[in-house]
Amino acid sequence: MKNSIENMWKEGFLEEGALDLPKINRLYEQKSQHIVDKIKSRFRFNLKLIIVMAIAIPIIYFFMNALWEGAAIAVLLLATAWFSQRQIDRIKAVETGQNSYDYLKSFKSWLDTVLLKNGSVIRFTYPIYFLIVMSMLFSSWSSQEELVNEVVQKFPDITFIGDVPLMAWIITAVITVLMLIFSKQIYLFDVRLMYGRIFDKLDATIKEMETLRA
Repeated sequence: MKNSIENMWKEGFLEEGALDLPKINRLYEQKSQHIVDKIKSRFRFNLKLIIVMAIAIPIIYFFMNALWEGAAIAVLLLATAWFSQRQIDRIKAVETGQNSYDYLKSFKSWLDTVLLKNGSVIRFTYPIYFLIVMSMLFSSWSSQEELVNEVVQKFPDITFIGDVPLMAWIITAVITVLMLIFSKQIYLFDVRLMYGRIFDKLDATIKEMETLRA
């Protein structure tokens, strides 16, 4: 079985000089580049989506009489896009002249670093987004004087801070704390939804290569 595909792969993959670009090497090179290109393409798409949202949200919030809240969300979105773009630019440092295995390992290392850094930043942005939305809701509630007065009359025992029931403040505070505590899990869930399948392909391809190199 000396000339099996697995043996040919080991010869070509581990000793690239032994064969003149063996077919199996080319297949893995193409597969590796396809996976990397697909991940980078999704990153770029998500960045464009964030920018579109940063433009659209202030317009939507303007018609909801909450321009400042919309502007605050837009600033956060643009800051997130800027930070993410900086991380993506660093992929250029990954040496594309390596063999497929080393290239994918370098890319995976870069990817893990990006997710770790983005997760550290987003840990704080999730609660801030939530607080901005709640601020808009509280402002909208306070502007409904007749409704507020009606609630006060029906429930005279309810404690209010400003025009907002104390219980609403407490619930908002609890949710904000929970978002801070579980922000990493929330972020990883979001990442899994957007990139789960392609990340699995990346890990599976690296594992295939490691199995053949063993």
